[in-house]
Amino acid sequence: MQISNQLHIEGKKVLVVGFWGYQNMGDELILLGTLKLLLAQGKEIFVVSANNERLKTFFSQPCFSGEQGKFIDISHITFVDELPRGFRSLRTYIIKKKRKQLKYFFQVDAVILGGGEILTEESPHSYRYRLQSIRPAFLWRRKLYIMGGVQIPRMFWNKILFRLILGATKKIFSRDFNEIEHLQHYGFKNTEFFMDTSYFAIDDRGKYKKEAKLNYIVVNINRHGRLFMEDFIEDVKKYLHMGYTVYFVPVCAGWTDDDKIYFDTVRDLVDNKPWLKQGTAPAVLFELYDRRKDFKEFLKLLGGAKKVISARLHLFLISEFMGLETKAYPYQKKVSKMQETLEQIEF
Repeated sequence: MQISNQLHIEGKKVLVVGFWGYQNMGDELILLGTLKLLLAQGKEIFVVSANNERLKTFFSQPCFSGEQGKFIDISHITFVDELPRGFRSLRTYIIKKKRKQLKYFFQVDAVILGGGEILTEESPHSYRYRLQSIRPAFLWRRKLYIMGGVQIPRMFWNKILFRLILGATKKIFSRDFNEIEHLQHYGFKNTEFFMDTSYFAIDDRGKYKKEAKLNYIVVNINRHGRLFMEDFIEDVKKYLHMGYTVYFVPVCAGWTDDDKIYFDTVRDLVDNKPWLKQGTAPAVLFELYDRRKDFKEFLKLLGGAKKVISARLHLFLISEFMGLETKAYPYQKKVSKMQETLEQIEF
């Protein structure tokens, strides 16, 4: 099966809602890919995020191709502050007069609820948070589209919220073939497959890939992948013992989740061990790489890696899209499901 780039969203003005602005590379790439598809259709776009300046900086970084040498031209995008989720955030929202931005919610024709795991019980508050974030679609009866990972819930209250959300939804674009069948059997027929939009985020991926692989690998592990920590350490030791440099890349570096703490954990487990002092490897082997400083340079680093080992879905995905040798630890169903999806499509 080939990947389609035809994202059919009705209306000229589109509001894009998701877990944006929290410095998670996966979410940033999903949003970037979605925006590219919408901009190609000439849509007027409004993005709701928790950190607008972070997104503007990321999208304006240089790349090999794109609008004016950048990933996208953000002059066609209006960035809107995230709606409050609780009483404290509501107080901040009012004090900082962000309520003036509510006018943008009135102007749109359609709302896209997008991201990675949009509606799944792998995230305990997913249904409640998503319902809060799409209030404009309910209050002003805008067309609602859902994109990403969707699973039919088992918990009682989640089932109620799920039915409420589906009642306002015009169409679901799912990245999981099996889940499409489940949703249609559940009674929601207007569902179709659409590739995780991180696939569309980076143009000319081949320009970043180096045919002659260098003497290093790129790795990541996070709080969800701790079950695989023993295997991960063995993988790291294997390449360190062969004299490879190991670059640890924090995929998520926000205030809600930070992979860097696991760099420190892994470093403590592999540093200053006797087997490192046998003259089989150089002194500096395990390094932290901040992909936020220059994403183009990070892609070039990634493209030269001998192997990419990751417990984060989108480090695995972008490496697969670039044609690199990869190993993923399936810490959640979404990883194994995307592995199955990649086996069924051509890219």
